[in-house]
Amino acid sequence: MASMTINIHGTDGSFWPVHGEDAGTEGVDLGVDQVKGLFDSPVRTSWVAANAESGGTMKGMWNDWRDLALGFHVSADRVSGGDQEDIDSRFRQAFDYRVDQWDHDAKLACIEVVSENSTRFLDVQLYEQPDFDPGIDPLVVEYSNPIIPLRAGQPHYYEDDYVTKWSTGSSSGSGEIEVWNPTDQPMRHKWIGTRGDWILPDVSWEGPPNKRRPGVSKLSGRNDAHRSIVMPSIGALEGGFTVDLDPMKLMVRDAANTNLLGRMPVPGRFFEYVIPPKTQKQTLRVSVTNAPAGGAMIQLVQPRRWSRPIGMQ
Repeated sequence: MASMTINIHGTDGSFWPVHGEDAGTEGVDLGVDQVKGLFDSPVRTSWVAANAESGGTMKGMWNDWRDLALGFHVSADRVSGGDQEDIDSRFRQAFDYRVDQWDHDAKLACIEVVSENSTRFLDVQLYEQPDFDPGIDPLVVEYSNPIIPLRAGQPHYYEDDYVTKWSTGSSSGSGEIEVWNPTDQPMRHKWIGTRGDWILPDVSWEGPPNKRRPGVSKLSGRNDAHRSIVMPSIGALEGGFTVDLDPMKLMVRDAANTNLLGRMPVPGRFFEYVIPPKTQKQTLRVSVTNAPAGGAMIQLVQPRRWSRPIGMQ
């Protein structure tokens, strides 16, 4: 029978299998009926009703941060030579309120969910103190049941980025690069390119799930099926460039993270379109001129974001 495996990767580098075949081998497993917020990403909507309207109309939709409350059974009984105080203490230190400001390589704690079809992750941190009032000495009974309140600022589960590449061995050329978004979330992709004068696609999309194609944008009404962006000339001084559709990042920057938006050859023409959910594999056209003699290369970095830890393909 198929089942999920759930592991906790601590902010301190510790590893805790808490559900599935190896659950409890480190002294900790998930509590039955003590798991909240693990599945669907939170959604908030805004509605309005006109004077003569029957019912209402949704005007906006947002994903807020995700709050989870996870209960754990912590017991030294299942660990050979286990010490309750040690296990309880180490598991509590797997979570923290923020990334360690003194450790430049520090990461948040992470929930890993493994199924037969996927491995997905969710970064989490404490947003208030754990709910733990045992009513009895946990060292005597060698058992505790903390409820850990966790928050995921980025509420969607993620997988490893899907990366495709195109290159030319000469100073100019054009070709096709593969794009694919099998997830249930819009994909905010990223271009990473080397020196040269690039023209990159920025197309609108239409069509039902798994039959998407460049076409008319429902939001703007424009047919931008062949829309492209002329990039600033990238030379040795810039070293390369990145285009990032993540709204929290500079949209166009060089290798030194310098903002290049002010140098866009066509004023006011920027990247607009993300890749819709359920977009099947297909190719988009890229081109470059004035590259170094050794040629040029570009990567299309395609983040994988999911509303749930399993399924939704």
